[in-house]
Amino acid sequence: MALKPIKVSELNAYVARILKTDPLLINVRVTGEVSGVNYHRNGMVYFDLKDDSSKIACKVSRGKTPVLPFRITDGMEVIITGTIDVYEKTGTYSLWVNDIEEKGLGKLAEEFLRMKEKLEKEGLFDPKYKKQLPAFPARIGIVTSPGGAAVKDILKNITARNSFVDVMIYPAAVQGTGAAEQIARAIDTANRLHPETDILIVGRGGGSMEELSPFNEECVARSIFASKIPVISAVGHEIDFSIADLVADVRAETPTKAGVIAVPDTGELADEIEILKRQFFRELENRFMYSELMTDRIRHEMLNSLKERLLKNERAVEEYRLSLELSDPSKIVEKGYAVIRDVNGKPVTGIAGMEVGDRYTINMKDGKAESVIESLSAEV
Repeated sequence: MALKPIKVSELNAYVARILKTDPLLINVRVTGEVSGVNYHRNGMVYFDLKDDSSKIACKVSRGKTPVLPFRITDGMEVIITGTIDVYEKTGTYSLWVNDIEEKGLGKLAEEFLRMKEKLEKEGLFDPKYKKQLPAFPARIGIVTSPGGAAVKDILKNITARNSFVDVMIYPAAVQGTGAAEQIARAIDTANRLHPETDILIVGRGGGSMEELSPFNEECVARSIFASKIPVISAVGHEIDFSIADLVADVRAETPTKAGVIAVPDTGELADEIEILKRQFFRELENRFMYSELMTDRIRHEMLNSLKERLLKNERAVEEYRLSLELSDPSKIVEKGYAVIRDVNGKPVTGIAGMEVGDRYTINMKDGKAESVIESLSAEV
């Protein structure tokens, strides 16, 4: 006889009762590597605990989060003591964390450090190799998954800030088997086919450590380092850090931030230009006013100088006039003196050159008289 069918909710409730009453699952100890840590704004912490072949979702309650012995991060190897719980609505189970102990670094974290040390020794992170981003790029390439949220965030920020930039997408898987090779090939393709590209953005949105692991692969690091096009690495969230970030010319905390870093905001530039234009015209107006004042000052100084020179010259002329007036022979004659002139009309100033019998004209104030020299005698 067939069993009577039961509802899904009844099945999930039954499984929940079994799991919650199992003495092992009430206080189980599990070891594994932490992945996909999320300190949620509701005060809880969510992450996965995984090994080479499986994983289980873990949760830390709001009450226990403040008293955790350390901050949980991706790649940590931990031992968790907790209780298995079933969410009956979806039939999924998870591990509520009651206690957590740190064992060390997990496999991915160890691989990350090993690769970091290797590439650092080779100089791939050296600042001297970092290329400067152009201030006004005309062409931008994006290496990422064409269907991911990251490309939408990047494009949204680029187009919102700058409508004069051409954008080309180089599709590549950003997680899973073969993703690293696809990313590296896309970077190489951009450099080979479109070397005129000004900036290359390489990245993806947030994820667990294993999801971000392609950006920790050596082939990606070497393609970024070999790129002639300046590279912005935009991998995960602000707290995520990858090998790609260390090799790239610039690291963006998020894909959204990469769009902001890549292009200038033409709206802001227009505002700045308007401000500079107003400042220029104000400065020009101030300079014009200053020049006008200086011109007036110089004009007044020149006029004053001319007036002073004119007065000085007028005084000199008057002095010369008075001197001439005082030296005027007619004035002397009026005082009772006479002017003697020879037959040529030249004034005679002394007896030198006179001879007896020479004729001279004697000019006086009321007339003249003709005379002949009868005798000459010099005063001793």
